[in-house]
Amino acid sequence: MWVDELRMTHRLNALASLSVAFGFCGLVSAQPPESAAAPHDKLESVLWVQTAAEHDAAYLQAFATAHRMLDAALKDKKWTAAIEQRPGFERLPPAVLWDEWVAQERAGALPGALDFTKYARAKGVEVFYVTNRETKSKEATRRTLARDGFPLRDGVETIYCLGDVPGAGNDKGPRRAAIAKRYRVLLLLGDDLGDFLSGVRVEPEQRRRMMGSYARYWGERWIVDARTQGRIPQ
Repeated sequence: MWVDELRMTHRLNALASLSVAFGFCGLVSAQPPESAAAPHDKLESVLWVQTAAEHDAAYLQAFATAHRMLDAALKDKKWTAAIEQRPGFERLPPAVLWDEWVAQERAGALPGALDFTKYARAKGVEVFYVTNRETKSKEATRRTLARDGFPLRDGVETIYCLGDVPGAGNDKGPRRAAIAKRYRVLLLLGDDLGDFLSGVRVEPEQRRRMMGSYARYWGERWIVDARTQGRIPQ
């Protein structure tokens, strides 16, 4: 969950000749002269990330909510955030799953992220970093996390990359399920519907229905962070 990748993503979106939405790509058709200013909308997203105090506030708000919900989850043995969780999870050790997002080892942590993950570990909660980066990037990811002080443990693999569960593709559900076999998942944190549910690469209205089916989870078991601002779903 790092600033540099978000900035780079917005820059690429602003310059690209491809339009990406819900996993599908298509050529952008030519626009009439009066719409020439439209590409600048994406540049405004970059500016928002780089300069807006609201950007940092949104992160701090999300992680403050996560702090409160973590405490509530630890007190309730029947609490789980993973719909992949199976009966008997009450006896499993606690964990939180965070959609970790980093492109370069020089990236830095965003507001509230480090404090929250350290707080979780201090409470005896394992922190798992679930990312759609390829497995070949795992060691670079681990170095970045370690450098910035994010909790990692010897003997426990807490970074789950694309391809770590064979045949799953970019669906994070099988990775959540693999973790849920060994841990009671207290919270999910991410910026895309796929960080919380499987089968989300569908039409917008169907995505909204899926989101609405779990209305009580949002802001309680599922925490959405600020990366959604101005970003096309991937």
